[in-house]
Amino acid sequence: MAVRQCSEASIEAGESLAGTAVESVDRWLLLEVTEPWAPKALQTQAFPETVRLQLGRWLEAPRTRLQLIRRPGRSGRRPLFMMLSTAGDRPQTTKLELGGYEELVGLELDTLSAAPSEPICLVCVHGRRDRCCGVLGGQVFRALQSQSVDTWQTSHLGGHRFAACALWLPDGLMYGRLRAEHVGAWVAARRSGAVGELDLFRGRCAYDRPTQAAEILLRKRLGLQEADAIEWLGTAATSESSWEARFRVGSKAQVVPLRLQRTGANRPASCGGEPEAIASFVEG
Repeated sequence: MAVRQCSEASIEAGESLAGTAVESVDRWLLLEVTEPWAPKALQTQAFPETVRLQLGRWLEAPRTRLQLIRRPGRSGRRPLFMMLSTAGDRPQTTKLELGGYEELVGLELDTLSAAPSEPICLVCVHGRRDRCCGVLGGQVFRALQSQSVDTWQTSHLGGHRFAACALWLPDGLMYGRLRAEHVGAWVAARRSGAVGELDLFRGRCAYDRPTQAAEILLRKRLGLQEADAIEWLGTAATSESSWEARFRVGSKAQVVPLRLQRTGANRPASCGGEPEAIASFVEG
């Protein structure tokens, strides 16, 4: 009897993607590693202990996340290290070509020169974390290669059950349940400045999860596609499981009350896991 994949179980349970992205991150550290990735990025055997400690120190800074990246055909080349600072109106990217991972030790990130960011797409293919990511992510990555997008395979982006998962930088927009047939329309939307299919949009990674969900709920309410059409003003908790998010759209303020609600359905968080109850953000 075939084992049901976690991504299939999540779809069958009707689990919403809204508010499921990596949260509160606006500094992304991208490190090219062509050697095998460990299930947890910092445990990758290619890293000497000094490098592992350096990466760990950087990750102690707030709003910072590490992603391992790779691209077929680059094995044996000097690895790239990129830092994307996505806060503010002018995202910046630092790019270094390394002679070895040891060159990271002692680097002061805030002193490195940077240039305006260009779009980068990361697709999770981290099969050692979850087989759905390896299979579905690989299919989407291959489809993106024909779209002339600067695309990299990446390590775990969170939410195995939402595979295939992708991150569009420097906007910091995360997507899930992408399939190869979605890629053409999705890339066209992103290039035009639109968010794309809202049912595939997990959220904006600079926000916390209630705010991510509130933005998506507001976009659905108003039919908004332009990525920069909404300005976030603030989010306040009104109880342990409810919030009120405030936005500005044009000259008009918009308020989104929302709560976390159990749906009554269950699904495993990852392949091989035990079923867990689903709680999704709903407006009201």
